[in-house]
Amino acid sequence: MAATLSVVLRSTLNRNQKLTTPFITQVASFYSRPPMKLGKSFKDQMEELNKKDPVLNPDIYIGLPIPDNKKLLKKEKEQWNLNRKELEQISRLRKLNVPLEKVYQEWMKVGWNKDIHTIAKHYGIFRDLFDNATFYPQPILRIFYDYDEEFLTPVYNGNRILPSEAAVPPYVKFDIPSEEKDTLWTLVLVSPDGHLQDNTSEYLHWFVGNIPDGEIGKGDVICDYLQPFPVKGTSFHRYIFILYKQEKKLDFSEERRSPKCKSLDERNFKNFNFYQKHEDDLTPASLAFFQCEWDNSVTQVFHDILEMQEPSFEFIWPAKYVPEQKRWPHLKAFNRYLDRYKDVKEIQEEVLKEKLKKNGPFTGPTPQPKYPNIYRIPMTKPKWLRTKIEKMRLGHEQWKDLYQ
Repeated sequence: MAATLSVVLRSTLNRNQKLTTPFITQVASFYSRPPMKLGKSFKDQMEELNKKDPVLNPDIYIGLPIPDNKKLLKKEKEQWNLNRKELEQISRLRKLNVPLEKVYQEWMKVGWNKDIHTIAKHYGIFRDLFDNATFYPQPILRIFYDYDEEFLTPVYNGNRILPSEAAVPPYVKFDIPSEEKDTLWTLVLVSPDGHLQDNTSEYLHWFVGNIPDGEIGKGDVICDYLQPFPVKGTSFHRYIFILYKQEKKLDFSEERRSPKCKSLDERNFKNFNFYQKHEDDLTPASLAFFQCEWDNSVTQVFHDILEMQEPSFEFIWPAKYVPEQKRWPHLKAFNRYLDRYKDVKEIQEEVLKEKLKKNGPFTGPTPQPKYPNIYRIPMTKPKWLRTKIEKMRLGHEQWKDLYQ
């Protein structure tokens, strides 16, 4: 190493240079450095870019066994391939008649539960009520509200229903397979978006347990029905019906609320905790939900039923930022620049004076011209004044109320 370093030093020196201790130290440190590391290969870089984060809460299935429809789907596909050519010719001639009832029946046989599962996952129902555990609905849940004496309002997968349309308990029906006769069920209606104090809790709107063979009227009413009451200013709320299948008759005395319960504290409910408590005897079987927004009936619910003051949520906009005023603003129209620092009342007074000029006691207000800027503004006027006249003609900015 010493001989090699000596040769290197001699080769780096000129004839007139001498070996000095600092120079020898600098050269020795340069050649004693560790070898430079090579950069990552393209493969390593792509693996790093495409690396997926570990799933912290993978979906856990907690529902009824999923029926195997592979044979049915295979049979349907074979039949479709046989009739495909004939159906295509008829459709090109616009003579193909598609019966909607038949389409609905095919959908019910093949994949309706997967579609509802996808919709519920999209709306965060499994996330908020079951901590990301999922299930596929097995019996389809049909729910209808009375719209009037002649019509009903059905509950679809997230359709919008007004609180006034859901003021009374709905009609509930679900078809039970013949092999599952003499079974018991539980129906729960919760609102995960409407709690006024705790975002992790829900309000219990309806609870009927030990329902024999799908007959809601024969079940035990654990909590009386309370119509939706989405608070004003909070947009749409989800109201979710969860149907559970029971393994045996259960005692829901701990979940029982007082008759015609009016206390929101008493209606506190956590579906996840409820399911954890009874998971050995309850299995989530189906669901349906709708969305609800404030209307005038909500005020009556708070005043007459809940006997409390109606809350209201409003967004308070922050004050508009106005920079410090400069004496010589650069490239700014002086009138528009000064308007930013005027009192609003002064601007409104100026607009009112212009409006009064256009109103006559006998002719009435002057209508806005159909083509406001068709009349040329003389170029002898300064630029700021021409711009102001254009804004006044068009009714822009503070002049929007100049014309009726």
